Amino acid sequence: MSSQLYFDPEHLRRGNFFNLKSEIRTEEGYPYEIEDWIGRGGNATVFSGRQRSTGEECAIKFLMNTGWRNTKRFLREVKLLKSMSGDHITRYHGTGRVTVRHHKGSRDNQLPFVIMELADSNLQDVMREEGPMSYERYAGQFRGLAGALASLHERAVHRDIKPENILVAGERWLLSDYGLCTFVNPDEEDLTPEGQNVGPKFWLSPEAHNRRLGCNDEISAASDVFQMGAIFWYVVTGRQPVGIVTEDDWLGGPEKLFCLLHRSLYHDFEKRPQNGIEFLTDLADALSQ
Repeated sequence: MSSQLYFDPEHLRRGNFFNLKSEIRTEEGYPYEIEDWIGRGGNATVFSGRQRSTGEECAIKFLMNTGWRNTKRFLREVKLLKSMSGDHITRYHGTGRVTVRHHKGSRDNQLPFVIMELADSNLQDVMREEGPMSYERYAGQFRGLAGALASLHERAVHRDIKPENILVAGERWLLSDYGLCTFVNPDEEDLTPEGQNVGPKFWLSPEAHNRRLGCNDEISAASDVFQMGAIFWYVVTGRQPVGIVTEDDWLGGPEKLFCLLHRSLYHDFEKRPQNGIEFLTDLADALSQ
C-alpha cells in the first residue's frame, strides 16, 4: 500500500511528492487505501485503490493543483458524477479530502479526491491493440455511449470527448472525465479563462478549432455530437475522419450508420444532430437491422 501521492513516476523520482498525513475516508464514512498509480491529467492524478472494509477495487482521483479555479471545477465534476447513473457512465463511490504534506515542506495541505469505478483500460489503448472492430462488438457500446451523452446533455456539455476518455470496464464502455464540462444551468459560471483553448487536441469540433483562431463560435452539445461521431467512425474504420470524408472512406460499416456519422461530422453544427438525445434517436434507427 502506498503512503505517497505524486503526479507521475517522474515527479516521484525527482522527489516531488506528498506524504499522506491522514487516512482516505469519504464524506460517507468509508475508508480507502491507495495502491498503484494509473495516470494523470492536467491537474489531477489517479491511483487504483480499494475500500478497506470490503476489499472492493476502485479508482481514486486526487486534485493536485488546488487553485480556486481548479478546485471549483473539480468539485463541480464530483457534483455531476453524483447526479448521474447508467451502465455507460463511470460509477461514483464517494468523495472527501485527505491531509498531505510535501516531503520537503513543513505545512499540511488538504487535497480533494473522488472515488470512482475502476476501469481496465481506455478505448484508445484497445484500438491500438485490436484496430477496427466488428459490428457485433461496437453496436451495443455505441448505443450505450449515445445514451450516456443524452443523459449528460440534460445537465452539461462535455467538451472533451476523446478515445482516452472512453473507459473500458469489462464489457462496458464508459463516458468519463467531466472536468471540462460547461453546465446547462445558467447559474453555473463557465470556469474556462477567456482565450483558453478547450477540448482534446486531436478531436476538436470545428467550433473549438475556430475558437483557437479567435472566432466567437460557441462550443455546444452539437460539438459533443461531432466528437462522439468522430470516435465512432474511428472505431469502425480504424481511421480518423479528418478532411472531407465520403462513403469511399467508410470501411466496414453499414450504410445507414455512415449517413448518421457523416451528418454528425458536418462543419455546420446546425446540420448535425443537435444534442445527445437526437443523436441517440438517430443512432437507434441507423443500427436497426
